[in-house]
Amino acid sequence: MSRRINNEAEFAFGSGQLNPTKALNPGLVYDMDEFGYIQFLCHEGYKGSSLSALVGSPINCSSLLPGFGHDAINYPTIQLSLESKKDINIGVFRRTVTNVGPVPVIYNATIRSPKGVEIIVKPSLLCFDRKMQKRSFEVVVKVKSIASMEILSGSLIWRSPRYIVRSPIVIYKP
Repeated sequence: MSRRINNEAEFAFGSGQLNPTKALNPGLVYDMDEFGYIQFLCHEGYKGSSLSALVGSPINCSSLLPGFGHDAINYPTIQLSLESKKDINIGVFRRTVTNVGPVPVIYNATIRSPKGVEIIVKPSLLCFDRKMQKRSFEVVVKVKSIASMEILSGSLIWRSPRYIVRSPIVIYKP
């Protein structure tokens, strides 16, 4: 029996809950609002005039506060595209989660890192003492150079006694 290798790694499937019942009670959520999406799109190089037509009000990307972190979006998935010729590439990703589960609760971080990649999360514990409380963390991804078209997959998993919240981490070189 031959083993099939998926060359698209994490890009071959979506992120999110596969169990609809568990999706009703996720424990942690990554909130996004309209402003967060606008910051992200400005960060990606879209012009304010294009976004203004989409949003229905004037947008001036240069006057907006820049989005936080390497990708300027508060999203569960972390992806680092290596386009430079540096020996070591670093991406710093900032995220904020909201506790929607029972309290008090502590989430511990577990990192699964592919070979040649160092992933650090700070802080490694998130403590919540009330519902709808927000906590922020930073994920630093350090990568030695990889081959073109290579895709590496890892993950950040926040665990509490009741919940497991997984965020895929993908490193690729187009």
